[in-house]
Amino acid sequence: MKNRFFLVCLCIGLCIALFTGVFAVMGWGDLLRQVGGTILYPFQWVAARVSAAASGFGQYFTDVNRLSEEAQALREENESLKAALQDAKLIREEYTWLYGYLGMKEEHSSYSLCAAVVTARTLSGDYAVELTLNKGSAHGVAVGMPVVTAEGLVGMVYETEPVSCRVRTILNTSASVGAVTARAGESGLCEGNYSALTAGRATLRYLSAEADVAVGDSVMTSGEGSVYPYGIPVGRVVAVTANGYSRTTEAAVEPFVDFTDLDQVMILTGFDRYAEGMQDPAGGGD
Repeated sequence: MKNRFFLVCLCIGLCIALFTGVFAVMGWGDLLRQVGGTILYPFQWVAARVSAAASGFGQYFTDVNRLSEEAQALREENESLKAALQDAKLIREEYTWLYGYLGMKEEHSSYSLCAAVVTARTLSGDYAVELTLNKGSAHGVAVGMPVVTAEGLVGMVYETEPVSCRVRTILNTSASVGAVTARAGESGLCEGNYSALTAGRATLRYLSAEADVAVGDSVMTSGEGSVYPYGIPVGRVVAVTANGYSRTTEAAVEPFVDFTDLDQVMILTGFDRYAEGMQDPAGGGD
């Protein structure tokens, strides 16, 4: 079978060679080439198009792979930049907190401060009404100690464990802080209540009906009682109303501390009730 196929191919080849030689001898070589070119042209055209298409598909897949690699590289670079930005944000926040801590130590030399981190919070709406800190009785923390930030008053420790404590913030409905306005010295109690809590505010109550209180007044601790020292910033008056039932004036106070974003605080483990250079607003001593 193989020999027969070989003989057939040999005969065809000899016929083509003989045919080509006869045409060449007769001077029809150019005609033969033209006829052959005409016959072969469609096949050459199809072959060229197939080759071009194959080359185009190859280039397409090469471009797709290149673009995929570039996209992956950009995603990795983006993730790296996000991580670097987050690290920079944390460093900035840490620096800001440390700057405030050192500033408070410098401004209030009588303060003994214990830095603490907020590990849990109880919210009412968006605002923290209780906090759990990572410092406790083993660190010298006791019930009744004030908690502050560089911006102002946070609240008071009401429960301790060896390595943790719980804090009731000034927005808590159980909180009550002796407070005084910085401008006119009008004193009252700054308390948490449900109606003000929805806006993240406390209420300065028991001001006299004729109290000189205005929107924009700063409010600070009065030092009355034994919990808070005098002069810790509390907040700013944002509204003043008259209480017709008690015939007193009340003021809505927006805290200086942001109770929606509180991560680090300071516990006052020791302080003078009225620091050097300050006088009891009531005119007496302890």
